[in-house]
Amino acid sequence: MIRQMELPVYGDYVAGAIKDIRRMSRVKGKLCLRFSGGKDSIVAKWLFDQAGVEYECRFSRTSVDPPELLKFIHTYYPDVIEERNRTTMFKMIVEKGFPPTRVCRYCCQEFKERNTCPKNVITVTGVRNAESKKRSERHKIETCLAFRGVTLYHPIIKWTEEQVWKVILDNHLPYPVLYDEGFDRIGCVGCPLTSWRKIKREFERWINFERAYLWAFERMLEGRDFDRWKTKYDVMEWYIYGVREKYKALEVEGQQSFHADLSENTLYYGDYYEHKPHEGGDMTVDAARNILLN
Repeated sequence: MIRQMELPVYGDYVAGAIKDIRRMSRVKGKLCLRFSGGKDSIVAKWLFDQAGVEYECRFSRTSVDPPELLKFIHTYYPDVIEERNRTTMFKMIVEKGFPPTRVCRYCCQEFKERNTCPKNVITVTGVRNAESKKRSERHKIETCLAFRGVTLYHPIIKWTEEQVWKVILDNHLPYPVLYDEGFDRIGCVGCPLTSWRKIKREFERWINFERAYLWAFERMLEGRDFDRWKTKYDVMEWYIYGVREKYKALEVEGQQSFHADLSENTLYYGDYYEHKPHEGGDMTVDAARNILLN
């Protein structure tokens, strides 16, 4: 029998989460934590260790992970099972013939939403309601419609960011140095779901990733005819600045009523670990190309 550790002397939200994790383990058996290396998954893993339950922890590489994040996970969490990426962001851009966008996020479908936990094992994440308007609608336990038979469990769904950081700092838990550099979220470098300011900052911080995107854009253009794009730099300019302006225009025209708010504070249009489809669903590559390039 796995030894049950005593509850730490802490606020009710910590003791409550540990108690709930133990309950889920008794009812559902072994659990599988999807680990990103970010602050929320760090706390979720710590809670599981405090609960003393049987679980496994998995990290899915994306091919555009900040090197500091990979080093952090390898250094402090060697027990995390690392799932190698099946393809790369850059290969997909060439194959699709179109960069990923907020409404055509084929990269998220491959790297973030594809469930790598064993079948019939509850998938656990660090999703929180306070992260975004989209995530404010999420529930502690959900059925994933994208992957048949997958149940999602979010043990810190009601936690605030302050509570997350209190656990990290009070318990001296290591965290990626990128947070100290002012990165409020740590994800894929050059993610199209964030603001143009953040993309520019990331490309300045990791210039080799910018070069890799330019390489992909150049290969993408070969053998294809685009009125808007003639060079890889045209694509990069559009990727950083043009998409946002085009989406805003479509919002005004009412062509994309299901499209999310595009303010600089928008976290995501879509979401990782989807449990229900978007209203209208994600666009296909062809549909996105027709709307955004014509």
